[in-house]
Amino acid sequence: MSDLLINEVPQAGNVKVLDAFNAIGTRRSIRWYEPNKPVERWKVQAMLEAARIAPSAGNFNGQRAIVVYRDEDPEIWEFISDWSQITTQMAPILFFWCYDLANYDTQGQSIHDLMRTGALDKAHGWEYDRVNKFFPLPAILPDFIMHRLAAIDLGNAIQNAIITASSLGLSTCLNGASGGARRNVKVKFNLPGTYVFCWLMTVGYAAENVDGGGSRPRPPFETMFFEKQVGNPFKREEGVVELLKELNLLQAPGPLPGRLNEINKLTKRFGLGDEWMTDWKLSETQIDNIEIAGDIRPESLSDDELRATIPGDIPVEMQLVPTVKREVIDQYRKDKGIGDAD
Repeated sequence: MSDLLINEVPQAGNVKVLDAFNAIGTRRSIRWYEPNKPVERWKVQAMLEAARIAPSAGNFNGQRAIVVYRDEDPEIWEFISDWSQITTQMAPILFFWCYDLANYDTQGQSIHDLMRTGALDKAHGWEYDRVNKFFPLPAILPDFIMHRLAAIDLGNAIQNAIITASSLGLSTCLNGASGGARRNVKVKFNLPGTYVFCWLMTVGYAAENVDGGGSRPRPPFETMFFEKQVGNPFKREEGVVELLKELNLLQAPGPLPGRLNEINKLTKRFGLGDEWMTDWKLSETQIDNIEIAGDIRPESLSDDELRATIPGDIPVEMQLVPTVKREVIDQYRKDKGIGDAD
């Protein structure tokens, strides 16, 4: 078994779980992990159990995940998009999320199961023979519709897993993959032809503060949600906002005090050179301010200001391979025989 797993199952009374509001409000895309801190296997299973019972249109149940441990496959980061290399080198556990279109071939049986167990009833128009006329879906729906439905289902499953991780004190981050990386993953894990790889997710304990420097920027509430018709904003009541802040669903936005110092210390801690230090001033979000037109470039730090973000010597605990340029990693993959890149 991987050295990055703890294979003990606790008593329920000894498990502290965040409620849904806290788990959702605390969730961040964490990119700095404690690389050698083991993760409890039961928590990994809990994430998968939550993904299994996620909402699924027509009981499709096509969500799939392959769990990989970094210490057993230290070069797994080669199969990921270029922008994710630092994170995947640190995270103890990686989830490769896919959906399986083959499940559409047996969806009629899955819907019959919903009828059999009382989840679907005759009052809502469900009858055994009627289901047989419409399924399997590939006979009546174009491929792009099936891919869309399967991707939505997979998103539901991933979100369930992420919120479960957050409630159990774990951190996660979804990472995309280039076309070349997707093809490489297909070969590496012997994915059937009906599998579609969508996302890689890092899992582990955060090396950065779990608040991730504050909640992430989002557009104004009233530009996203409407009542009765588009253009008529759903009124955001301040009393409700304050209530949700007290319940920890809504948390302080970034950047929180000390965030720049934190990420530059982590940069040094993991053996990355000065050229990888964040050298711009952090400031408030722009996307939630409709009065700001365009994208304002962050202000650069002076050399003195940059040095001030990491006072003293920071011991190197792990030497990461810096994020490399696309042409370099393309050549690396070619030399290793990993597969074609984009």
